[in-house]
Amino acid sequence: MIRRSVWFGALLGAGLFGTVGSAAASQILIDNRDAGTAQGLDDPTPANPVGGNPGVTRGEQARIVFQFAADLWGAVLQSDVPITVSASFARLSCTATSGVLGSAGTNYVFGFDAPAPAGALANTWYHSALFDALAGEDAAPGQADITARFNGALGSTDCLEGASWYFGLDGKQPAGSIDFLNVVLHEMAHGLGFSGFGNLRTGLPFAGYPDVYSTFVFDNAQQKSWYAMTPTERVASALNDGKLVFTGANVKAQAPFALAPLLQLRISAPAAAAGDYGFNQAAFGPVATPANFSGGIVAAVTGANREGCTPFDNAAEVTGHLALVDRGSCAFTVKVDNAQLAGATGVIIANNQPGNVVAGGTPVNPVTIPVISVNQADGNTMKANLAGLSGGVVVGNTLAGADAAGHVQLYAPTVLAQGSSFSHYDTRLTPNALMEYAISADLAGQIDVDLTPALFKDEGWKLNEANQRLLGCDTDIPTIAPGGVIVGANVVASARLLAAAAGSLGEYRSAIHNYADRLAGDGLLSRRQAQRLDRCLNPARTRQQFEAWGSGSGKQD
Repeated sequence: MIRRSVWFGALLGAGLFGTVGSAAASQILIDNRDAGTAQGLDDPTPANPVGGNPGVTRGEQARIVFQFAADLWGAVLQSDVPITVSASFARLSCTATSGVLGSAGTNYVFGFDAPAPAGALANTWYHSALFDALAGEDAAPGQADITARFNGALGSTDCLEGASWYFGLDGKQPAGSIDFLNVVLHEMAHGLGFSGFGNLRTGLPFAGYPDVYSTFVFDNAQQKSWYAMTPTERVASALNDGKLVFTGANVKAQAPFALAPLLQLRISAPAAAAGDYGFNQAAFGPVATPANFSGGIVAAVTGANREGCTPFDNAAEVTGHLALVDRGSCAFTVKVDNAQLAGATGVIIANNQPGNVVAGGTPVNPVTIPVISVNQADGNTMKANLAGLSGGVVVGNTLAGADAAGHVQLYAPTVLAQGSSFSHYDTRLTPNALMEYAISADLAGQIDVDLTPALFKDEGWKLNEANQRLLGCDTDIPTIAPGGVIVGANVVASARLLAAAAGSLGEYRSAIHNYADRLAGDGLLSRRQAQRLDRCLNPARTRQQFEAWGSGSGKQD
């Protein structure tokens, strides 16, 4: 090994709870750092079971979500060495309208001397859990591999006011709630390998060595890989919005299964502005598509500017057309509300500074028209050619969130966002990805972790890509399918949870059959797979499962 280096340096403590890993999977244990505090994971506040989570207190529900996330990643990843995640709640950085939901990373980094084991690079930093999996031994015995912290002040005064955690396991969070499972899966993934270790302000690699994640990063503008650049070039590259990509072969191969074709704004007239323009979808309202976003484009007039912060002076001209408004001195939602009042069929927001922006916020009134945003340069081109300006959304020839070569883009905003830049997928990915820097309401991490496992495989993780087995029975359901669909992982995680929650064998058998029926009803299983799963859940096997999981280390206390 090169040497061990402390990354976050958390030590193993009391409150461990977890499950026994199955064959060809990983055992992920949760070190409950809130134990005995009556806070966070130990919160005794009564709660009603929700979304498949049987917990009866907020703390118990949070622990169940944590273990469910651990079981999902444990089913997907292969390691003979147990992985420990130190978990707790605390007030993280936040304001009344925004804030950090969670923060996690590896506690230690390790590297191999040459020759490195098969599938590993010499003289390169690895996250603790991945290093252990490659080495086949625990490089930091008795210490946690990952530290994860989550915002315990969510919804309180001056901290994302009005928001709340949703502790269900079904991805059906109500409006205003944030799916805790998606956030836990996201943060665990950072600790498992989805992050670089270099200093983005100085461009220097951590402790003088490259890290495995960054070896796959490439800058399309400079036409250089990350470690082929000078430190100065890396500082500039970290701000190269839209130009930074991940070149791993597995991510590239899986991208067509996870990403949709790129939608572009095609300006058809006048000739001086004609061409295809990139855009970002707003975080609210209908998605802009070729079916609902086309026609003449009219710039809003609101007094001496085009910011759309007051009712449009030219509402009659805007009616029935796409409204072009400038980003400026009021909320995006105010601009869109005024555009709707003027009868616009859609909105194009032109950024007022370099780079791209995603229109967000909480609308006061329902947004019924599609809203997109374009960068400053493209907005200026449109505003310089308003006479006869028209166009619409079209389907492009590349993937949404990938470059022309098929490499998936990484998040590199023009203003460095410490903790977000570089170590996330770009916001251009469509559909939204689990490892984008901001949570999206349309994520379904309980069954789909998109391109995250592919990135792990590029780094050296072995994935459990075979069919999921329940006590030796082949369910005919892949643990992970192309594009990151993890229905098989959900099967084993749910079976363990249902066994732990059931009061009797009969109750467990009924619960597991109902679960199988729901999967089939939701179209997540084929008829053949549902029948095979049903055969795997015969009385003898369900008794074995109940005895193994209902009263063993997998039981939630």
